[in-house]
Amino acid sequence: MAWQLFSPLDAIVEGKFTLVTFGKRTIGVTRLRGALHAVLNYCPHAGAPVCAGHIQGYVTSTGPGQIGYDAERKILRCPWHHWEFDLETGEGGCAGTGRIKTYPTRETDGAVWVDI
Repeated sequence: MAWQLFSPLDAIVEGKFTLVTFGKRTIGVTRLRGALHAVLNYCPHAGAPVCAGHIQGYVTSTGPGQIGYDAERKILRCPWHHWEFDLETGEGGCAGTGRIKTYPTRETDGAVWVDI
């Protein structure tokens, strides 16, 4: 584990990514309903800055013509080709789309730390 100081907690805006570069890695951190999420700002499809994408709920389906919406589960949609990734696990929304790198976070004494 290599915990790195990311930023003051009050610099993290709900639903927006704050970016910090560590060496060659740019990592984005956002807060959603009190939980911190950190991802590598790189889409595995074409290298897009994935943190410039949109965060939204998850569309579900139990079969043809059956569509639901899970507002609690959050996905990050890449701004270039709209590939979708689970914000907590990094898993791609469709088979073969790969995953984005996610990082553990913690909040200590008003600061955000990321384990890179």
